[in-house]
Amino acid sequence: MARSVPVHLEGDRVVVAPTRAQRLAGLIREVSVPLEAITDVQVVPDARRALRGFRAPGLAVPRRTYLGTWRRPGHRELVIAHAGTPALRIELSGTRYTAMVLATGDPAHLAARLRDHRARAQEVVVESDGERLVGTLRLPARRTAPVPAVLLLPGSGPLDRDSDHHRARLGVTRLLAGELAEAGIASLRLDKRGTGASTGDFFRTGFLDTTRDAGAALAALAARPEVDARRIVVAGHSEGAFHAVALAAEHPELAGLVLLAGAAGPAEEVLRYQGRAVVGTLPAPVRALLRLLRIDVPALQRRRIATLRATTADVTGHGPFRTNARWFREFLDADPGPQLGRLALPVLAVTGERDVQVDPADAERIAELTGGESYRAPGVTHLLRRTADAGGPSTYRRQAAEPLADDVVERVVDFVRRVTGRSAAAG
Repeated sequence: MARSVPVHLEGDRVVVAPTRAQRLAGLIREVSVPLEAITDVQVVPDARRALRGFRAPGLAVPRRTYLGTWRRPGHRELVIAHAGTPALRIELSGTRYTAMVLATGDPAHLAARLRDHRARAQEVVVESDGERLVGTLRLPARRTAPVPAVLLLPGSGPLDRDSDHHRARLGVTRLLAGELAEAGIASLRLDKRGTGASTGDFFRTGFLDTTRDAGAALAALAARPEVDARRIVVAGHSEGAFHAVALAAEHPELAGLVLLAGAAGPAEEVLRYQGRAVVGTLPAPVRALLRLLRIDVPALQRRRIATLRATTADVTGHGPFRTNARWFREFLDADPGPQLGRLALPVLAVTGERDVQVDPADAERIAELTGGESYRAPGVTHLLRRTADAGGPSTYRRQAAEPLADDVVERVVDFVRRVTGRSAAAG
């Protein structure tokens, strides 16, 4: 059995790839975690002394080999190590494991690389309406401070700073932050209220609350000494694009605005579009069943909208069936069109050709309203991934395992570079 485990960095993730023998003996598999999930890194001279808890499941040969999962209340540790030899202990947050103890070929070298990344990904706390919003300020490796920066705003639902949901790690904002850092651009992204490390109750948070939170995040980003406040771009994805437009209307000093899968008109029309478009992406047997039962999905969507508009409480329903009704009422009243028509800053609108949550034609409509740029990405979905199928919500989990579409990333990075360079020259 190999005495060390292959560990390598892939973009903004650390990948632990056990050998076949290690996987079988320890009942473990390959693990990939975001580098930003790392909270501490230590090199321990004897791996045995780094273990915490009890083995379950896995293999342990006393005073020799430790493979598997070690548990204690609230903790779950991946262990691939050997007694009497150095190992790397990596503390984690927000992942399946709370720590990893790994025998690697050169633990000191890997620890130095991981610490270098940690120095460029700083935890940030932003106060908004009495809540503590926690997130990550990602800084480029090579920089001459202050640097340009992007405020990244995620889509709808209980998403954290990475655009991850507890049922699907979508990773949109995390991946964009990594690409921006490679281009020499800082970024800030936050956990929404009631998600990740942020305080608050997600289900009692209104749409307008989220806009205010975005404003607090923008102020916090502009105040950072590492960031040039004259060279800040706001980039919003899906719902985040609504909030991004609102910020741009209030802050004409922004260097630019990026709208990813953003709407050009009323939010209610966005929901109606979804009701029509999503049906076409459903599996054939499901569509056949809907026809057999004479179920009109768009009509159901219209009735649901009417029901939500008639609510008065912040939250309706119980347990897993709760709905953040106030958010829906406020969202249904949102219309970025008038604000878009009054903007006087550079705007880039990007929408995927296979987006079934926002009409792809809205990218061109945004460009017409703002005099900005638009790009309809061929074969790209709402998650900004390229796919050969219809790209509906039923495939989102599979799509999330893929990288963002290269052409989308290139458009965004090129736009941010141009407008922040222009702002610097103007200043």
